[in-house]
Amino acid sequence: MDNNEKGHPADYNEDEARLADLGYKQNMKRQFSGLQNFGFTLTNSSVLIGIVPLFTFGMNTGGPVAAIWGWVMVAFFVMFIGLGMAEICSTFPTAGGLYFWTAKLGGPKWGPMFSWYEAWFNMLGQFAGCSGSVLAAATFLNTMVKVWHPEYEVTGTKNFYIMAIMMVLGGLINTAGGRALKVASLVSVVVHIFGTIAIVIVVLVGAPKLQSAEFVFTEFQDHTGYTETSDASPVFVFLLGLLQSQWSMLGYDASAHMSEETEKSYVNGPRGILLSIFASVCIGLCLALALTFGIQDYETTRLSPLGAAPQIFVDCAGKTGGSILIFLIVFAGFLCGIATVAANSRMLYAFARDGGLPYSPYWTVLNKRTQMPLRLVWLSVVVIIILALPAIGSAAVLSAISGISIIGFTTSYAIPILLRITVGAEGFVQKEFNLGSWSKPIGWVACIWTAFIFVIFNLPQTWPVIDMEFFNYTPAAVGFLLIFTTSSWFLSARHWFKGPVSEIALQELDGVVPVTRPDEKQEVVEEVK
Repeated sequence: MDNNEKGHPADYNEDEARLADLGYKQNMKRQFSGLQNFGFTLTNSSVLIGIVPLFTFGMNTGGPVAAIWGWVMVAFFVMFIGLGMAEICSTFPTAGGLYFWTAKLGGPKWGPMFSWYEAWFNMLGQFAGCSGSVLAAATFLNTMVKVWHPEYEVTGTKNFYIMAIMMVLGGLINTAGGRALKVASLVSVVVHIFGTIAIVIVVLVGAPKLQSAEFVFTEFQDHTGYTETSDASPVFVFLLGLLQSQWSMLGYDASAHMSEETEKSYVNGPRGILLSIFASVCIGLCLALALTFGIQDYETTRLSPLGAAPQIFVDCAGKTGGSILIFLIVFAGFLCGIATVAANSRMLYAFARDGGLPYSPYWTVLNKRTQMPLRLVWLSVVVIIILALPAIGSAAVLSAISGISIIGFTTSYAIPILLRITVGAEGFVQKEFNLGSWSKPIGWVACIWTAFIFVIFNLPQTWPVIDMEFFNYTPAAVGFLLIFTTSSWFLSARHWFKGPVSEIALQELDGVVPVTRPDEKQEVVEEVK
């Protein structure tokens, strides 16, 4: 049915109309299909760059039991989070994503404060997730050299420099515009789906021997020191081992952040969230099973200078085949960096559009050629590189960055879900995708799971902690963010930050009422209303 038959003008656009209802004009170019949105989200999650680089961590922290049953357990609870997010995304399809949702669901009383915390925690998750993914890709690129030259030393410094170069290349691809991002998105879907199939087949067919089903599904290993030097139970070690699985199922909020550039975002946004989770669960389980069945000698693989997963690749496919499989992981990590920078910049754009960043007017300028926030693209690149600096001196940096990313992401996912089922429940209007009467029970499960992993991933990953090289600095990073967001809110932001501001109302009054600060913007919006 065309627009005339629906009673709309010929130039009516449903996406733009819904965005206008939320207070924003269509500034960025709406150029991505539902498939391309899904591609961005799947790339942002990037199971390949989640499970494979942390496979050594998993072998030390629970072993096969944590890799397989931990994956199933995490997947179960993540689906609750995804369902809660998808319902809200259908109602509020904006680039601000969770930040905007939080402000609206919190209402005038709680919205500004919670959206302030929301924005900063989501940024922490985005930045740390991208930093960890691309750092892992850089490490694997170094590992490829070591496969052929065993005397070559893989160091944190080399990994950092390679990571920085890859991030700059990712920034350049984002700068190239929508066509380059479309190509990267579709290539990523191919790499993640068919690359996973290739790895699974090569490992299972090429392995000199396969481990037994009993080993894969029941073997427990603890090399953290907890069960040997403390009263900690194997269950506790198993829970620490969930880090590998949980890190692989993050980033699906990218679908929401890209919604102002996606056609039929009120449908394709929620669909992108749920499809990316489902695809990640299937891809990840296949990978975890293949890698665990493909272990030849547990101790040799666990202690390999190449890393556990690359050693399995070489054992099952030889140097040449193993190098190809390693390169697939490198490429997946690079593509993840491209997609994450795109999502980061849209989140920052929405926050700056509402005056949340220092010098917001400077950051919200869109590039005339691409109609994209390229200044924020490069701000993201710089921050992501800075977050990887500890790689120069810490062997535990990847697992620490993973923990930071998990806490940043999942906390930002839980805040709008919690508000949706509490203070925002009465005023929330369900749209195309909705959970009906199941919203509250699903939301509570999602929030309880988030609270649990917030605690567990802040704990030391080895015991006793006698070497600072293996120090888990997740609590330090999360603590710093809590201190920063709380102090900045009560000392300053609470006086002027009001959350999302109606851009349309302000533009209608352009030249009539001078606006210089976000608090003045809010007064203007209230007058217009």
